Amino acid sequence: MRLPAASTCIGQSPSLHESGPRTRRPVARRIVLASAFVAVLSGLAASSRAALIIGFTGSTGDVNADAGFQRAANYLQPRFSDNVSVTINRGFAALSPGVLGSAGSFTQTFTYTEFRTAVARDITTASDSVFSAGLPGGSSFSMYTNRTAENGNTATPYVDTTGENTTNVRLTTANAKALSLSTYSGTDANITFSNLFTWDFDNSDGVTAGAQDFVGVAIHELMHALGFTSGVDALDTTTGATDDNLRAHSLDFTRHSTASVGAGADIDFTGDSRAKYFSLDGGTTNLTPGVNGGFSAGVNFGDGRQASHWKDNLGLGIMDPTALPAGQVNVVSDLDLQALDAIGWDLVPIPEPGTAAVGLALIGLGLIRRRRGVQDADDSLPHC
Repeated sequence: MRLPAASTCIGQSPSLHESGPRTRRPVARRIVLASAFVAVLSGLAASSRAALIIGFTGSTGDVNADAGFQRAANYLQPRFSDNVSVTINRGFAALSPGVLGSAGSFTQTFTYTEFRTAVARDITTASDSVFSAGLPGGSSFSMYTNRTAENGNTATPYVDTTGENTTNVRLTTANAKALSLSTYSGTDANITFSNLFTWDFDNSDGVTAGAQDFVGVAIHELMHALGFTSGVDALDTTTGATDDNLRAHSLDFTRHSTASVGAGADIDFTGDSRAKYFSLDGGTTNLTPGVNGGFSAGVNFGDGRQASHWKDNLGLGIMDPTALPAGQVNVVSDLDLQALDAIGWDLVPIPEPGTAAVGLALIGLGLIRRRRGVQDADDSLPHC
């Protein structure tokens, strides 16, 4: 299902590398904790602080799907201390073949100055501090971009330093609320799962052979709604647009390449197959080293995967573009959480006992499509 604004979706498994807008990748860890244990730790963490609240409007019409959505919310809520309510409209219906689910998040646009100032006043972790310090000063930023009307829609990159695209930033409404930039109170995202697959709606004891991990997919989708998105997906699917019509998203300020840094640009906003890496300090430190980079590069002009994800098959986290095969639990990584932490969510470390620590993330991947509150040129196409 395609929403009228930007969206994301995910494919069935890493062996089904969907060429469509939103796929998800295999995640690294597969440790499973008892749900009761997670609930105890979550309760202890939430008792002394404010917490993210994820609410759902209505029912999917399937009690098991409703419960699966709630389990995904229960995982994410205690991980972030932001006093923010996020509202999700959920559905459970037939989708296109091979598509597990889709989601669309509403967005709002702010000036770069508003964004930079909000990030600076929201510092609660070391990652926040590094990210804030690494943002360019002033009221604008430069982007290393290509495939716009300004360069004849060619693959040749150039550094853009002028125009509305260098003075504005787009955020999902949930992300904007986390940074105290918005008081938006409507639906933040629409998420629909396909009822054509066999699902396991509770991954706390593993995932049944032959079934897809519903909770993991839901967590992936929810993390897109929280802000794990990229404006490069619009560039990758828009023909003939002027660069002024495109918008960088908050996560794009962690997107860099050797070429963009060498050219003196603040972010890499290109649609091509060059490696793009994750960095919190303006590109100085590559947190996803390797020849393949850390981010996916685009469906049409990149690596065949939407830019709103980690690079496929590197085991970087639940935000990879393809999901694990049926029967496997997909797990959130520290890198997934660090990315959301940097762009405005206040991460709450939960003590992780022994080797079971990282298993607190009983998560799987999701199919996602996002939608924007303000429909600009780069918001008209789906993301997976």
